[in-house]
Amino acid sequence: MRSQSDHATESPDGGDHESSRVNPEENMKRSERLRQLGVGAQLKEMRHNSGMSTRKVAGALGISPASVNRNEIGQRVPGQDEITALCALYGVTGDLKKALLQHAAESADTAAWVEHGRVTDELASLVVLESKAVEITCVSSVLVPGLAQTADYSRLVIDGSPVEPDDIERRVKTRLGRQAILSKPEQPKVKLLLEEGVLRRTLGDPRVWGDQLDHLVTLQRRDNVSIRVVPFSAAVRPAISGFTVYQLGDGAPYIFVETEGAGVFVTDPSEVTPFLTTCQVLDRAALSEGESVEIIRNVAEGVHVESAHLAHQQPIQPDRVR
Repeated sequence: MRSQSDHATESPDGGDHESSRVNPEENMKRSERLRQLGVGAQLKEMRHNSGMSTRKVAGALGISPASVNRNEIGQRVPGQDEITALCALYGVTGDLKKALLQHAAESADTAAWVEHGRVTDELASLVVLESKAVEITCVSSVLVPGLAQTADYSRLVIDGSPVEPDDIERRVKTRLGRQAILSKPEQPKVKLLLEEGVLRRTLGDPRVWGDQLDHLVTLQRRDNVSIRVVPFSAAVRPAISGFTVYQLGDGAPYIFVETEGAGVFVTDPSEVTPFLTTCQVLDRAALSEGESVEIIRNVAEGVHVESAHLAHQQPIQPDRVR
């Protein structure tokens, strides 16, 4: 399944593109995809745990096996009654059943949130995926991924797009809030595969960029974070656009592809495979974690020197006209 967001107004690699004008009807259609991502993944995990086949589940509920498959890959959202029946069939009771129904309710609440324009479905879907993923792999050739951005760097990225000034801080806070998954009790493993060119792009502000590089070094110290740099010398084709792979607990991968002006979710197995292959190729070509930290530190030192030099420079006064 592939779904494309509306035309976005934000630069890539933040994962929170937002449309400037989206009507409520379109927002509600997209909000259904949010429910599909979250509920579908949970139902598939429950079925696997029960050891039941899709055919057996279909027979018990009086629906087709295709409907069961569509539920689990995110092409169909079952109603509350069907979810209750599935819980009974899988032997799910107590807190687990309550958690699933609560998740469905929260998804519906998020859909209403989307309808009123407070957040796009694309961003809400990413929040769901980030909360459920056991592994997240970010591939970037342009910018530092949103999960690893500092506030000032994020502000630079967002400020470079046609966004209302009052909206910038809200987006920065939203992006930083998503980084809480790095510290939650059941934290996912996060891998950043960065093309070396990412380390050389200051966005015109050496001070902010130097702090961002220092932040990457700090993040690397986390047990659940791995940052690997793909050097210019690597004999591999660079990733044309940034993308993120969300690996769920049942092994199901979801891909979010970021481009200038659009974000696309990819879940169809035939379309997912090339992205997973790209990750494997880049992973083999990337420097080790230790080598990556060394190159990041070296670049950071040069940037800090440049920043200090610029800070002490006196503005040049234009010659007076005689």
